[in-house]
Amino acid sequence: MNETSSSSRYTGLRITLVTVHQFNKESILSHGLNRVIFHPYTFKQLNEIVQARLGPDLSSLFDKDALDLICRKVSSISGDVRRVLQICSQTLDMAQLDKLSNKVTLEHVQKTFERLYTSTRTIFIRNLNPTQRKVLEAIQDELSYGKGREITTISAIYDRLDKKEYSFTDVRRICAQLSACGLLLLDKSSNSIARQSVRLSMPIHLLIFALKNNN
Repeated sequence: MNETSSSSRYTGLRITLVTVHQFNKESILSHGLNRVIFHPYTFKQLNEIVQARLGPDLSSLFDKDALDLICRKVSSISGDVRRVLQICSQTLDMAQLDKLSNKVTLEHVQKTFERLYTSTRTIFIRNLNPTQRKVLEAIQDELSYGKGREITTISAIYDRLDKKEYSFTDVRRICAQLSACGLLLLDKSSNSIARQSVRLSMPIHLLIFALKNNN
């Protein structure tokens, strides 16, 4: 494949990925975040969806092993097709800098995941103490994809934790710590502490990724 043809196909793939992701984003905004539910997809489903979105020509820009790794990794963490498209897009950017290859290879994908593993936020979450991680895991359960929610409350978080290990005051304190670190957003205007709303300052798939890849 000559350089002009390769560049043209990369551009076509980039436009496709950006358009699909933007469509998903606009769909969420038009329907309301609390009413759109994204159920997790399996590896096979993610693979089929992405290849159908891209079509045979653009799909051929990815080595089979490269696309399989992206879909397999995402299916084990969140099953979110939007995340697959985001990682495909990030990997495409990396592959375009590689003058020795005209395809997205397994090596490009591994470098993308390595960059995700070493991001500042991921490292920060990994280094949280066990009690802080437990609270984040409870928040993850509350805001899981299957429920399509983006806001929970301190009371709901407390209900998901072991009452022998955590008091309500503990949960309030830890949420305040995580908010001060920039991981949570707390509604300080609430008149009821128990009903004080809590939301993540990041997409939930990033939290799931950081928590599941802690070791």
